[in-house]
Amino acid sequence: MNAVELLPVELGDLQDLKRIGEEAFTESFASVNNPEDFKKYLEEAFDLNTLRRELLNPESRFFFLHAEGIHLGYSKINTGGAQTELREAGGMEIERIYVLKAHQGKGLGAWMLKRFQAIAREEGKTYLWLGVWEENHDAIRFYKQHGFVTFDKHPYYVGSDRQMDWMMRLELQ
Repeated sequence: MNAVELLPVELGDLQDLKRIGEEAFTESFASVNNPEDFKKYLEEAFDLNTLRRELLNPESRFFFLHAEGIHLGYSKINTGGAQTELREAGGMEIERIYVLKAHQGKGLGAWMLKRFQAIAREEGKTYLWLGVWEENHDAIRFYKQHGFVTFDKHPYYVGSDRQMDWMMRLELQ
C-alpha cells in the first residue's frame, strides 16, 4: 500500500466520518451485540451533532486513514479534559482506531499506533492509553504485541448493554 497517511477530519467531512465510523463499528461488533442495543449505540455515537461537537473540541482530533484515494479506516485521539478517563496532562487517549475489514492484515493498525506515538511525543506526552472490550481478544493481543499493558477496567455501554473495557497503557520512552 503506497502513500498511507492520516488526514485530519474537518467539519466538511462529517458525512464521511459518520459513514466510515458506522461501517467500521458494524463490521467489528454487530454480530456480537444485541441488535436493538447496537442500533441505539450507532444512532447516538454517530449522530451528526455528536460528531460535530466532538470535532469542534480542541482536545479531540479525528483522522481518516487514507491511501490511494480512499479512506481505509479512521481514528480519534483525546488529550486533557476530552479523555474519557484519567485526564492527566501527560496522557493521550486513543479513543477509536479502526481499519476497515477489507484493509486489515496489511500493518495499517501498527502504522497508526506508531504515528500516534510520534504525535504524543511531539506534544510532550509521556504515555498513550486506550480502552478495549475485554471480549475483543484479537485487539488485546495486538495492543500487547505493541507494548501496551493492562492497568484497569471501566464500563462501556452499547445501548443499554453494560460491557467492560480493559484500560491499556503504553509508556513513551
